[in-house]
Amino acid sequence: MSKLERLGSLDMTWLQIERETNLMQVVGVLVLETPLDRQRLETLLRARLLRLERFSQHVLRDSAGAIWESGQVDMSAHIVDLPLPAGDEQAALEAVVSELAATPLDPQRPLWQLHLVGQYRQGSALIVRIHHCIADSIALFSVLRSLTDDTPTADTPPPPATAEQAGNIFEQLCAPLTRSMIDSITASGAFWARYLSLMLNPQQVFDYARASAALTLEIGKLTGLQDDSRTFLKGRPGGTKRVSWSQPLPESLVQARAEATHTTADAVLLAGLSGALHDYLREQGTSTEGVELRTLMPVNLRDADADEVLGNRSGLMLIELPVGIADPQERLRETHRRVALFTKAYDTQSALGIFSLIGQTRKAVQEQTLRLLAAKTSAVLCHVQGSRQARYLAGAKIAEEVFWSPTSGDLGLAISLVAYDGHYQLGLLADTAMVADPSAITGRITAQLAALAPDVAPSPPPAPKPRRKKATPKTA
Repeated sequence: MSKLERLGSLDMTWLQIERETNLMQVVGVLVLETPLDRQRLETLLRARLLRLERFSQHVLRDSAGAIWESGQVDMSAHIVDLPLPAGDEQAALEAVVSELAATPLDPQRPLWQLHLVGQYRQGSALIVRIHHCIADSIALFSVLRSLTDDTPTADTPPPPATAEQAGNIFEQLCAPLTRSMIDSITASGAFWARYLSLMLNPQQVFDYARASAALTLEIGKLTGLQDDSRTFLKGRPGGTKRVSWSQPLPESLVQARAEATHTTADAVLLAGLSGALHDYLREQGTSTEGVELRTLMPVNLRDADADEVLGNRSGLMLIELPVGIADPQERLRETHRRVALFTKAYDTQSALGIFSLIGQTRKAVQEQTLRLLAAKTSAVLCHVQGSRQARYLAGAKIAEEVFWSPTSGDLGLAISLVAYDGHYQLGLLADTAMVADPSAITGRITAQLAALAPDVAPSPPPAPKPRRKKATPKTA
């Protein structure tokens, strides 16, 4: 007999606001240095992923909302082998990810799917898609990390992960709320205490009056902001997506540039991204004078003592990229100043919880709120602090990883900034109505970083890896 469970109010939001032009799914790509064995991957998923009940449940819609229904998982439908066409391997992989990012998950099955590219470079690649109604992106990154090991030979489920010491502001964004933080929010006013209770207790009976009051506060925050600059990112998405990601950027080189300019690695990376966007704007014939690009960054609003791993408990914080500043050094100084202000402002009272509320409002209110969000912001910026050492998935070493949070309403650009195993990578997932070819932006990142600190010498290129010998074809 299958188990039935009604979706919580916060999880329901992501089903309510999904559009054909913007699907509410988290997308990830893992590049594996060695071949990934499908059978070993399936065994791993059964042992570690399916122990989380949401990954064996599909969604049933009804007049009152939606219900989780448990059932058997057909792994052949959730792990799909996918060959790449001949030619440039990264371009081919990016094309496949682009197509999948615009392809809905099967609503008759649990809302997740993996596509395994068995032969990519000398190893494999894995494309991950998980619907946001299962959990927010911060929780899903943690789930994906729980599938990996620190050695290629581990074959048992790892112990529960403990939170690492936060070393920068972006790591803090993904850390769960401590009891002292929750107490300080509660003490700051009954209004916020009521709102926070919606976030931390999503299964409670939804109080529409309370949700409406909290949403009014969120809309007030947005309305008070000046509209974001009118750039190529303003318009309506068409539903066709394109992705691109940079080559790995050595952490040592980024840090050296930060030290040479008395800034931080975070400021260097965001300034380099701003420079790439600046040059792209100019190439498109758009004036860059005074242009600001306001981005939304997911923030964890989980209680550190909470038992539930999944679900949606995230807010959003705003940070503006000084795209209109032409001089690289001046742009870096301004970015550094903004990151410092952002750090000081980091508390949950500065976070927008708008997506946790609009799913339980009337359709007209949803559309109005999403239009306002698109007027005030231009992109979602997802910063993922990955492992500082290499990880292994089903025995295969992970060389690169890129993840994107979904964009909603009329937003057309998702930005990914991932720190992993001694390097950074920047990735874009764009609607072609806004950005026809995101590689025209990611391809500029390395040069833009160099322009921030021209006197810092680049690291020597890594030694070439030996090519895997092709197997001799068998004859009949």
